[in-house]
This record gives sequence, structure tokens and C-alpha cells, in this order.
Amino acid sequence: MESSFNYKSRVFVVLWLVNFLLTFTVSLVSTPKPYLAKDFINGSDAAAVEAATTEAWGIILSLGFVASTLGYFLGGFAADKVGKRLVVICSFAVLGVGCGVFAVAPSIHFLFLGSFMEMFAVGLSGPAISALAADCSARSSRGMTYGVLNLSWVMAQVPAPLLGGFIGQVVNLHTPFFLAVFISIVGMVFSVLMQGKNADAKKQTTEIPVAVSSVSSKQSTSLPRVIMIFGATNLSMGLLNGFISPVLTGMLMFRLNASLTEYGLVLSIASSLVTGLVQIPGGKLADRFGRKPLVLFGFLCIPLVLLLAYSRTLLDFTLIMSGISAVGNISSPAISAWMTDLVPAQRRASVFGVTQGINGVGLSVGPTVGSYAWNSTKPDATIPCSIAAVIFATALPFYLILKDSKVP
Repeated sequence: MESSFNYKSRVFVVLWLVNFLLTFTVSLVSTPKPYLAKDFINGSDAAAVEAATTEAWGIILSLGFVASTLGYFLGGFAADKVGKRLVVICSFAVLGVGCGVFAVAPSIHFLFLGSFMEMFAVGLSGPAISALAADCSARSSRGMTYGVLNLSWVMAQVPAPLLGGFIGQVVNLHTPFFLAVFISIVGMVFSVLMQGKNADAKKQTTEIPVAVSSVSSKQSTSLPRVIMIFGATNLSMGLLNGFISPVLTGMLMFRLNASLTEYGLVLSIASSLVTGLVQIPGGKLADRFGRKPLVLFGFLCIPLVLLLAYSRTLLDFTLIMSGISAVGNISSPAISAWMTDLVPAQRRASVFGVTQGINGVGLSVGPTVGSYAWNSTKPDATIPCSIAAVIFATALPFYLILKDSKVP
């Protein structure tokens, strides 16, 4: 029993580092990517260049999200069939190649290819990492486990966008992508460390008890219903995040005239830092009071989404986005734990793959629609932010009809 606990603890520590490196790599290149796209667009008309840049960025995002959707579906089923750790190792290999394409891209079309490969790697690894976290946790502390795991990608997102923007501005726009290739190689090494002698045997001995206890015989929610409900909410959240991304980029780059460093700083503080601060409290609250109350609390940030349209300075934007991140993301551990509570251990990666893949469908459609909404109303963001608030609200009814999972 003690050996099993130590094995789980070691796997979780390495898993935390792996998730950190994966997110750090993606976040590092997130800041210079739109500026690299802008460099490939020529023209003397500033308005035309702005519109073309926004459209190109929307295409890059959409292609990336299509790739992540494919990755989620493939990664989920592959993780249950060939092993979660092998899938994570392959993900880092694909990520490194994708970042390398960005680094040497001779035209904007190669940015499309690089984005596809980069986000495919993100999708491929997602279900495996989520399922591994569940395998390493007890049901009564699962919210806290996901809170700690979420802290890995949040902590990576705090310095990475700022560092990527700083390097891109001080050195050149290609350097962050070369650095990302190196970090991807390091991530592969750490992924291998999750394996070891008799890893498969240990995995079986540690996961079988979880499979028995994860889904109670008294559980009234069937697996298809769980997939349907969380699939619907993931579709809404994917559409929301995809839609709002080009709107936020347009507001920062063209309405608030943020420099490359300011762009990265705002994202680091308003999104990543604030999200990180609420993960541990969110996990504790989810384990103590249940998953559903905390998830419903997250919808209180909808008025802040509407208020974001009225930000006139970078400070306004940062403060409002910080509020959205705090209220909206405190429920992240609860959502992951809620779904995991209702899914057998042997099906976790597949179910994560399906629901995250559906999320990717929304992410694929959202950026193109968001780019169109911004270009149609700029510099006024009232209509795009109102649409985002409505999309957010569509997920609420699905959570309301789902019973909370019992925490022993």
C-alpha cells in the first residue's frame, strides 16, 4: 500500500513538471505569434493591415483549434489503448516540430502549418494528463488534486507570455520559437521519467481499486448522460474562448495600442497569475462543499464580460480581466473532479478526449466568428462582449440539471 502511494506521488510530481513544461512552451510563443503574422502582411493602409492581421490571426487560431480537436479525440482513445505516458512523449515531439516550423517560416502559410502541429500536440496530450491526475488521486481529495495540477499550467502561463514578448522585442521574433523547441526536448525527457521498471504492473495495481470506487453502484447518472452534459458545456466554453480570443487581441493591439511587452504583461497578470491564485482555494472548496455549488458560482463573472467592452486603458482592461479570471476559473478544479467522479477509471482518458474534443470544435469555430465580430464593430467592443456573455450563459442550464457527485 505504501509502495503504491509512493509510486502515485512520484508520478504526480513528474506529471506536474511535464504539464508545466508543455504549457510554458505553448505560452512562450503565444505572444510573438500575432506579431509574426503581422510581419508577413504588407501594405501602406494601416486599416487594411489591421483587418488583414486580425483575419490571419483568426485563421491561425481556428486551424490550431481544429488540430487540437483532432488531437483530443485521438489522444483520448490512444491513451486508453497504448498508454498515457507514451502519448505524452509523442505530444512533446510534435510540439517541438511545430515550434520549429514557426521559427523558420518563410511565409504566413507556414504559420498555419506550425499552429496546426503545435495545437495538435496540446490536444494529443490533454486527455492523458487529465486521466493520469485522476489515477493519482483519491475521490475525496480529487478537487484539490486538480487544483494543484492546474497550478502547473497557470504558473507556466504567468512568466511565459511576458518572457516570449520580451525576447521577441529585444532579440527578434524568431528566438522564442527556437527556445520552445529546446524546452520541448526537455519535456520529452521528463515524460520518459514517468515510466520505469514494472510501470505497467504498478499502473494496474494502482488503477484497479480506483476503478471500483470511482463510480458508486448508487450513481444514478449514466455514462452517456455524463458525456452529453459535459460535452455540451465544453462546446459552449470552447466557443466562448475561441470567440473572445481575437476580440481581446484586437482590443489590446489596436484599440489600447499595447506593445509586445505590454501585451504579454497583461496576459500574464490578468489571466495566468489571477487564475493561479484561485486554483488551490477552488480545489479545497470543491472537496469541502461539493462540485456543483462552485461551478455555478463561476457564472457570476458574466456581468464582468459585458463590462470589459468599456475598458479605456490597459489598467481598466487588466482589472476587469482579472475579475473574470478569478470568478470564472475558481471552478476549474471542480469541473474536472465532477466529471472524473462520474466516469470509470478505465474510460477516463477516452471520455476526457471526447469532451475536450467537443471543446475544440467550439474553439475551431469561435476565432473566425470573433474576428468577424471585431472587424464589424471595431473599435467598439460592446457587441462582441455581449455575444461572449450570451455564449457563456448557454452552459448554465446543463450544469443545473446534473446532480452533484457525492464526496465521501
